[in-house]
Amino acid sequence: MSNTRASPAATSPTPNAKMPSESEEELNHFVLEDELNARELAIADARELALANAEADEAIATGVRAIADAEACEARARAAKAGVIQIDDDVETVKPFVRKPMAARSEVWEHFTKVFDSKGLLKEGLCKYCNRPIQATTGRNGTSSMHRHMSSCKKNPNRNHDPKQGTLQATLGSSLNNWKFDPDALRKSFAEMVIEDELPFAFGEKSGFKKFMSKACPRFKPPSRRTCAREVVKTYISEKDKLMKFFKENCASVCVTTDCWTSQQQDGYMTVTAHFIDNEWKYHKKVINFIMVKSHKGKDLGKNLQKCLLEWGLQSVMTVTVDNASANDGCIVHLRKCLVEAKTSIVGGKFLHMRCAAHIVNLIVQDGLKEVDVSVKRVRGAVRYIKNGTSRLTKFKELVVEEQVESKAFLNLDVCTRWNSTYVMLKAAIIYAKVFTRYCDEDALYALDLAEEKGGFGYPDDHDWENATKLADFLCHFYKLTCRVSASLHVTSNNFLFEIGEVHILIKEWMASTDPLQSSMGKRMKEKFDKYWGLWHEEDETRLTISEIGKGKNVAEKEKENINLLIFVAAALDPRYKLSDYTKMVTEEIYGLEVGEKVWAAVNKCVRELFEEYRLK
Repeated sequence: MSNTRASPAATSPTPNAKMPSESEEELNHFVLEDELNARELAIADARELALANAEADEAIATGVRAIADAEACEARARAAKAGVIQIDDDVETVKPFVRKPMAARSEVWEHFTKVFDSKGLLKEGLCKYCNRPIQATTGRNGTSSMHRHMSSCKKNPNRNHDPKQGTLQATLGSSLNNWKFDPDALRKSFAEMVIEDELPFAFGEKSGFKKFMSKACPRFKPPSRRTCAREVVKTYISEKDKLMKFFKENCASVCVTTDCWTSQQQDGYMTVTAHFIDNEWKYHKKVINFIMVKSHKGKDLGKNLQKCLLEWGLQSVMTVTVDNASANDGCIVHLRKCLVEAKTSIVGGKFLHMRCAAHIVNLIVQDGLKEVDVSVKRVRGAVRYIKNGTSRLTKFKELVVEEQVESKAFLNLDVCTRWNSTYVMLKAAIIYAKVFTRYCDEDALYALDLAEEKGGFGYPDDHDWENATKLADFLCHFYKLTCRVSASLHVTSNNFLFEIGEVHILIKEWMASTDPLQSSMGKRMKEKFDKYWGLWHEEDETRLTISEIGKGKNVAEKEKENINLLIFVAAALDPRYKLSDYTKMVTEEIYGLEVGEKVWAAVNKCVRELFEEYRLK
C-alpha cells in the first residue's frame, strides 16, 4: 500500500477557522485511515475481478478452439470414411456421409424382397411367393400392408387358414377327406396317445418328437408335461361322464370281476371291471376302478367295492367273480348285505358269488404237477442254465444245427406259479431233448452246476423227458380250455358248463390209465375238481347261512358250498342248448345219474325263480 501525504491546503486551517482541539484531530486521523483502507480494498477487488475475467475469457477461447478441433476431426473422419473422389488445387472433394441403413426388425421381411428407388430409399417390398409389389415407403406405409398380404396370399405356405375352412387331403387307402387345423383336437389326441401307449407325460418335450412334428405339422406345438397331465385328467373326466351316462341309459344290471395284488413296494391295489350287455345286445367290458387299498381284509375290500358301485350309479349287480382267496368270501358277504338292504339284489343275492373258472383250473393243474414236480424242476434248471450265459447259448445253438433240430420256438423260462407258462416251457424244451443230452457231454460244468450237492435237482435224463412229454400232452387240453374261458371280446359264460364237463372227462381218462404217473395225477386233480365243481350238497335248513360261512364260523360248512347255478342257466339261455337233453346229459356226466337228477331239478327251479324275478320288475 503506497503512503500518501495530505496537501498543505487540505491540512492547514483557514485564517477564520477555529483551531481544532487535540481530540478532534485524533478522530479525523482515524476517519482518514479508514477511507484509505477502504479505497485500497476496492482497488484489490477490482484487480482480482479483472484477473478472473481474463482467465474466464481464456477458458472460453480454449473451449471454442477444442470444439472447432473436434468438428474438424469429425469432418476429416467422415471424409476418410466416404473416400476422396477428386483432388483439385489441393482441395479435397468427398462424398456426403450416408448413414448405414438399419436392419429390418419386422419378421414380415423374411417373406419379402426390398426394392429401392434411384436415391437408395426403400420403395416397396416384393412378395417372394407371388411376386406382387407392396408399398413399403418408410414413414408412410410401414409393414401393415405386407402383413395383410401375407394372410391373403394364396401361394404362401405359412398362411393362417380360416379355422372354419377345411383342407382337402388324401390318405393311403382312403378317398379325399376334409381336414382343418385344430390345436385343441390335436392336444386331446396327444393325451389319448399317451394313455393308450402308456407314454410318459414328458414325451412331447423330447427332441426327436419335436423334430418330427416340425416336419409333419409345423403349426402344432407339442404340449409340455404339465399341459399333457392336465389334458389326460380332462380326458379321464370326460370319458367317465360319458360312461356314467351310458350306464344310466343302456345298463340294467352288471356282472363285476375284481382282483387284488401287492406291488414290490408292498402297496395293495384293487381293480374292478364291469361286464354288461347294452340295449342292442352288445357285450361291453369296462374297467371302472383302479385304487390303492389299505389292506386285503374281506370287509375292507367289500367297502371299497360298494363305494365304487355307488360312485358309478350301479345298483343292480348280478354276480361278482373273484378268485378263491378267503378274504374274498368276506367281501362278498359285505356286498350281499348292502344289496339286500338296498333291495337291489337279484333273488336275494343267492347267486352273487361266482368263483373264477380259470383260477379253479389253475388249482386243479397245480395239484397234478406235484406228481412230476422233480422232472419239471430238472427241465427248468436245464433251461435256466443254458439261458444264463452267452457262450452257453452259442454252444447250444451249434449243437442244434449239428443235431438238425428245426423249430421256430426256442427255449423259454417259465414262472413257477403259472402252469400255463410251464406248459409253454415244456413244449419248447421237449423238442430239444436230444440237444440237452448232447450238451451234457460237451460241457462238463453242466452236470456239476445242476447237481444236488449244489442245491439243484440234477439234469434231466430220459425218464424226466418222458414225464415232461406226457405232462405237456395233458396240459395242452387245459391250456386251450383256459384260452377259451379267458376270452374277453365275446361272451364265454354260456360255454362254462361244457368246458367243465370236458375237464371231468379228461381227469376220468387219466384216472383209468394203466400208466402209474397218469393215474396218480388224475386222482390228485379229481380231488380238487370235486371240491369246487364235482360234488352236490343237499340244502339243509340247519346249516349255517352264507353270511356266517363268510365270517369263518365253520370251515367244514364252507367246504360244502355248491357250484353257482348261473353256470347252468347261462348254458340254458344259449339257443343252441336250452334245457335240452344234451344239457341234462352233461350235468349227469359231471355228477352221475342219481345226483345229476337232483342237480337238474335245482337248475329248473333256479330258472323259474329268475323268470319270476324279472317278470315282477
